[in-house]
Amino acid sequence: MKLKSLGLRTELMLRSFESHIEVKPSYIVVRTPQNPTYRWGNYLIFQAPPEPGDLQRWKQIFHDELGLLNHFVFTWDFVNGEQGAAQEFLEAGFWLEQTVVQTTQKVHPPRTLNTHCQCRAFHSDTDWAQWLEMALIQNAALPAEEREGEGYEIFLKHKAAEYRRMIAAGWGNWFGAFVGGQLAASMGLFAKDGLGRFQSVDTHPDFRRQGLAGTLLYHVAQYGFGELGAKDLVILADLHYFAKDLYTSVGFRPTEHLVALEWALA
Repeated sequence: MKLKSLGLRTELMLRSFESHIEVKPSYIVVRTPQNPTYRWGNYLIFQAPPEPGDLQRWKQIFHDELGLLNHFVFTWDFVNGEQGAAQEFLEAGFWLEQTVVQTTQKVHPPRTLNTHCQCRAFHSDTDWAQWLEMALIQNAALPAEEREGEGYEIFLKHKAAEYRRMIAAGWGNWFGAFVGGQLAASMGLFAKDGLGRFQSVDTHPDFRRQGLAGTLLYHVAQYGFGELGAKDLVILADLHYFAKDLYTSVGFRPTEHLVALEWALA
């Protein structure tokens, strides 16, 4: 099975650093045994959207390949937003995730360029501690039904450790926009074989609507084209979230629409 989607290819590029990827004739298995609660580190990519009756079949394949985890994640290699027979999954408690994949080969400054922040790479444990604190604050600010539950802090610490290993291996870096020494926005960028992929574009709730994320995105994209030697940069956004408009403000354009189905134990 060879992937058409650039978004999924860059996802597997990132996962290839420490996860196990197994290609089967009609699906791909992604396993991250050292982080079993990481939903997007333990999931299946199918060739096509679900057909009627696939709910039990897909769940059984998941159990056979990944074991009895506290979640299911299914996605498929269609780039036009096709949902197939997703309704059966939704009626069983799954939720639908719609993602727009945006790409660019050049960037320009955003209309609101913040000139008061310091944009730089992380270089200390203190920077990463601020990143963890910001992520937990963001999660706590979400509506109760959208919040990550128990174990989220442990998950974040696992992810931070993985990102730091990727940085040490020369895959990319993690950056922040700092205001008065406080981390106000952050994101990562990693690249391989001319493809760069952004990770976790976040802004502290106390610093929103100040142009910080757009300013940092512009800064980091230049690093990607320069130091990382990327020819194409890829970034993903929730189809229904304003972040996609932030990305277009520096030159990204939508090229794919992906769909996934997720379920997690409450």
